[in-house]
Amino acid sequence: MNPSNPSLEPDALRAKSLLYIQRGFRAKVAGDFDEYQLWASLALELLGKAALAKVHPALIADPTSKESLFAACGRHISPDVRSIGAKTLFDRLTYLSKEFDARHQRFCDQMALRRNAELHSGEAPFSGMSEEIWEREYWGAIDVILRIQGLALKDWVGAENASTPTKILEAAEKALDWSVKHRVKRCADDFLDKHKNPKERSEIIARSHARGLSAAIAKSLAGYDSNATNTCPACTAMGYVGLSLWEEEVTEEENEIQGPDGEWYLDAPSERVESTLNVEEFICPECSLRLFGVKEIAAAGLNPEVKRTEIREREYEEDYGND
Repeated sequence: MNPSNPSLEPDALRAKSLLYIQRGFRAKVAGDFDEYQLWASLALELLGKAALAKVHPALIADPTSKESLFAACGRHISPDVRSIGAKTLFDRLTYLSKEFDARHQRFCDQMALRRNAELHSGEAPFSGMSEEIWEREYWGAIDVILRIQGLALKDWVGAENASTPTKILEAAEKALDWSVKHRVKRCADDFLDKHKNPKERSEIIARSHARGLSAAIAKSLAGYDSNATNTCPACTAMGYVGLSLWEEEVTEEENEIQGPDGEWYLDAPSERVESTLNVEEFICPECSLRLFGVKEIAAAGLNPEVKRTEIREREYEEDYGND
């Protein structure tokens, strides 16, 4: 199926994103870091749309525009084709790869907001940012979006231009692993220093495993689909994780009962729902350890994935009332 519209075609979107990042490279060479970020932000959004459009063009078509939805399905009723906004785009990318986690999503959302402020206001939103930190986060997100499409950096920008971002990513991986392990050790040492008495320390840990979720922690994790408990890798007290739903698999169960006449009848059909959730954030109230993003979660030795099974009563749509 070919939508035959450049605004919905993955190859056309990817080609235009390459044009923009090449302009960004030229701005960087010229020493204009603000312009570099502007072109890079435009390239990021187009590359993200290419990833969604590769699954199906309807994923980037504006759902409020019938012309756009028809075009996404290969039927052209108007040249007026619109696509989704950046916030919707980056939210949908989280369903294509577990690696495109809340950390990447928030960074990309901020990039889009800065881009809009740059284009539509008198502000200078790209000024004053650390080039090292920005490039690390940017190329990390780009790398994940490319891998969603089965591509590498060199496939997008060429081997020569990919060398610097690749080095940035390799250095970032090592820095993140060291940073997380150092953070865990520091929190562990601070907890031991604060609670030197072993008996007192054991009582604090035991109480943490018995308590419920506090209002403050619940507020911090409110943006996720669910939350759960997890032993802290630093102090072994009970910590809490924010979970994002990755997928659900539903299998029907038929609950049969035997009636007084000896016949078997179907009673309240139910579904067994097996859910897979990504662990996106960890908070420990006792030692103040915080981890954000699936890479930090994994580097700390926590399981980045949670599986749950529950039985739900099947829900049916109400009758239309036109019989």
